[in-house]
Amino acid sequence: MSDSVFHYVVCSHDGIDPEEARQIAESKCLASAAKLGGVNVRLTQKTVQSLTGSDSSEVVEMQPLEAKVKCDWTDRFLEKIKDGFRVWLRCKVAKASVFQKLPQSETKDANNERASKQVDGTIILTTVPPADRIIVIGSGGQRVLEPTSNIVSIVFSSLDQRIEVKKAGYKNAVIDLPKDFTHGSKIQRDAVLDRE
Repeated sequence: MSDSVFHYVVCSHDGIDPEEARQIAESKCLASAAKLGGVNVRLTQKTVQSLTGSDSSEVVEMQPLEAKVKCDWTDRFLEKIKDGFRVWLRCKVAKASVFQKLPQSETKDANNERASKQVDGTIILTTVPPADRIIVIGSGGQRVLEPTSNIVSIVFSSLDQRIEVKKAGYKNAVIDLPKDFTHGSKIQRDAVLDRE
C-alpha cells in the first residue's frame, strides 16, 4: 500500500509467545521494506526439531544495492487466537528513500542502463475475493504486500515486470506490468481469482 509520500508495509505472525511473534513479524516487515529499496533477497526455510515438535521459520539473506531503508512503525495490534497470539504490524517507508541508484560496475549491463532511466507509476488493483498476498516481481527483486482490503494502490517502477495475486484455496493470478509508460502513470487492473 502507498500514498503520495510513503509506502506502507503490513505483516503479521502467529505464535504462542506474543513477544516472539512480534519479533518475527518485525523481521518480516523489515525484509519487505528492504525489498522496496532494490535489494537482492534470498529466502530459505529453516526447521528446528525439539521435544515438543518442530518449528519452522524463514531466514532472509539480503544484499542491499546502495540503499538503506528506514521503516517507521505506525501501527501494532495484538490479537488473541485459538492457539496463541497474532501480531499485526505496519510501518511506513518514505518513497524518497526507496529507489536509489544501483551500484555502478566497470562494465555497463542492461540492468544498470534501465536503472538510470527508471520511472514510477501507480496501479490500482482490485481483487475478488480480497488477496492474502500480492507480490511485485522485477529485476530489482520482489516486494511482498499483505493487503487489508480488496482495492490496493501499488507504486511500480520500470524495473518491475509483473504482479502475482495469491489467496489460499484459489489459483494465482498474474498481471503483466506495462513496459512503456510515463512517469506518474496510473492504471487500473482487476484480478478475479478462480477456486482451485
